Amino acid sequence: MGSNPTLSAILYKMKLANLLFSTHAKIDVLRTIYFAGDGISGRKISLLGEINPRSCQLALQELESLKIIYKNGSRRRHSFSLNREHPLYKELLEPLFEGERKLYQEIARAVTGALSQKESDSLVSIWSFERKEKGEREIGIILLFGADISPKEAASSEKRASSRVRELLKTPVKVKSFTLKDLKEDSGFRNFTQGAIIRVLFGERPEDIARDLGINRGPLHYFLSKSLYVS
Repeated sequence: MGSNPTLSAILYKMKLANLLFSTHAKIDVLRTIYFAGDGISGRKISLLGEINPRSCQLALQELESLKIIYKNGSRRRHSFSLNREHPLYKELLEPLFEGERKLYQEIARAVTGALSQKESDSLVSIWSFERKEKGEREIGIILLFGADISPKEAASSEKRASSRVRELLKTPVKVKSFTLKDLKEDSGFRNFTQGAIIRVLFGERPEDIARDLGINRGPLHYFLSKSLYVS
């Protein structure tokens, strides 16, 4: 009896899937390339994906050997792109990461739905980040407003947004509001994020805001020059 070609193809894809998702680093590498776009350097993948450089290098090598990513460029300067013709791209990777994108969009809608009309009109961006805190993963949400809002309004918007997102994700969420003035003066902004990579859920990117505010040097500029657009 001959082998079933359909069954063989399924088993082959199962084996590939096991190899692709055998480590967190490989998933994080694929996620970063997907959202950041093709032609991204290994160093930037490590940075934006918050992946240990050595783990990132090993993950890139394994993913390249599996032909799910391509390496382009010269020996010293090269970049990486996803192989969208790979057997698992359409069936596994794209649905997975598009599902994540929809979740980010749901978070943004939950936040905006919690704001008053005045707050919504002033809202410039919604940014998020994740970090490990005492062995657990903590989610942070930043509300960036263009105009000054009172401390009372800020506290109220944070409480309402936190409640909506917590209801959506079933997990505690820390929400903090800042104005563009706070950002330019770095009034507690970097301390709140503690160096985490920002994910843009809605509105302006940190890089564009830094340029508009004339922030072109120093630690704050370096921090704002790194973000991942996921909405």
